[in-house]
Amino acid sequence: VVYFVLGILILIALVYGLLLVFLNYGGGGALSWWQPELLGVVAAGVGIMVGGTSLFKVSQLSSGGKAVALMMDAVEVPVTTTDPRQKRLLHIVEEMAIAAGVPVHPVYLLDEPGINAFAAGYAPGDAVVAVSQGCLDYLTRDELQGVVAHEFSHILNGDMRLNIRLIGLISGIMVLSVIG
Repeated sequence: VVYFVLGILILIALVYGLLLVFLNYGGGGALSWWQPELLGVVAAGVGIMVGGTSLFKVSQLSSGGKAVALMMDAVEVPVTTTDPRQKRLLHIVEEMAIAAGVPVHPVYLLDEPGINAFAAGYAPGDAVVAVSQGCLDYLTRDELQGVVAHEFSHILNGDMRLNIRLIGLISGIMVLSVIG
């Protein structure tokens, strides 16, 4: 939280400084470097931009883990798959869900060669587990089970909820660089 607030304050200072440079050198006249009214307008503008974008992104992801998986271009693994590696993944997720006492979560596959995985959602009831193709290609069953168990720990500890909120906050900060 401290770093987020510090980041917002730095953004306000940078936008304020940029506007002062444009006003002092672009307007032809020499203006004072301290303009509290301009600072107030910049602070309000940055606050509205960051807050509005953060709220928009969080509302986009409010449908839970499926929205995050789709945002990452993941594809749901159908329970009727005939691919043996995908079946192995589905069985591992089912085993983990039974062991953890939670519902079996939808499983998504990321089309990337690296070894990566994530769990996303607001609560264990709307969570999804996503695994990269690299996990299926390179990991043994025990290693894949360890990766999936790690993702289930995120589901059970509520880390996913925090991560979705962080995605919203980071999107709010990034909007100014996108505009720039």
